[in-house]
Amino acid sequence: MVDDLICLNLEENILRVAKASNAEGKINIDILAYQSDLPAFFESDTQKVFNDEALLLKKLIDNLKLRKKPVDIVIPDGFTYSQILYMPRLKEKELLSAIKYQADQFIPMSIEDTSLDLEILYEDKLANNLLVLIVAAPQNLIERIQRLAEQVGLFPESIENELSATGRFLANFYNPPSPEGGSIFINLGYSSTNFYFFDHKLKLFMDSHSFQAGLSVFLREAQADINVDLAKAKDLLKRIGFSQDSSVDLIQILQPAVDVLCSELQKFINSVRTKFQTSSISRIYLFNLANEINLIDKTIEKSISIPSAIFDPLPITKKTSSIEPFIRDLPSFIPAIGGCLE
Repeated sequence: MVDDLICLNLEENILRVAKASNAEGKINIDILAYQSDLPAFFESDTQKVFNDEALLLKKLIDNLKLRKKPVDIVIPDGFTYSQILYMPRLKEKELLSAIKYQADQFIPMSIEDTSLDLEILYEDKLANNLLVLIVAAPQNLIERIQRLAEQVGLFPESIENELSATGRFLANFYNPPSPEGGSIFINLGYSSTNFYFFDHKLKLFMDSHSFQAGLSVFLREAQADINVDLAKAKDLLKRIGFSQDSSVDLIQILQPAVDVLCSELQKFINSVRTKFQTSSISRIYLFNLANEINLIDKTIEKSISIPSAIFDPLPITKKTSSIEPFIRDLPSFIPAIGGCLE
């Protein structure tokens, strides 16, 4: 990647912009910015939604003076299909052909309508195979995103999902608590949640799982039971969440949603332990929109019995004026920062 590459992290309800680098193990941030209250760009393929999204993005880009810049674009995992698997050591062209041949096993669409990309994560010379991340997305979505970037004066160099960008972030900055076993990272998005298994020894993702439930489920539960609007529900989740010291008892209201999340998480942990023959899952970390729900990390810890926390990049971030307005929001910028890294 070029030195002045910007990352544009397009989410369902928010877009984030970052310019960052690895400065001898510290995150050096030159630019952070975001724009919330977006139109339903990923859900609605209409010209009006496209124009509204472009207008908000252009305003943000103009304010940051970033026009005519190359960008890496990171899109939500929930709108892509990912698979991490071992493949024979083949040349890239042969590898891609082999992947296309078996793509129907994990891509629920015609290969002709799919944009397919692969990234070699690890080469095992002893076993003579490769660990490969395969990411697929609807071709028409990728083309819309390219047009969106170009319309506001940006040059998209690549489009990747959060799994890919977050993996690069952690490979650069995460120091595991032990050389063996692994950690689970929970990417809580708006309409979907994604679990990643990070192997401590190899320092990379080995497995992932996605399911269709995210922050929006918690918001709907709060709105329906307390009869408040969306803005008030967001405030209650962030300020109170699973706190027991409040006049508003949200715990009982939110419990069904967190029970589903923990059930899916336990299934993933069991699968990882079986697949990789490891019993050592030493940490669970949450990021992205997880800091919009107060104490969700401790609620998961209580349910799963594994130490859990919001992954906070602040201790490994160089203290500059660029980060001052975003200190509490740094966990949500992890995919955007990862998109800036080589």
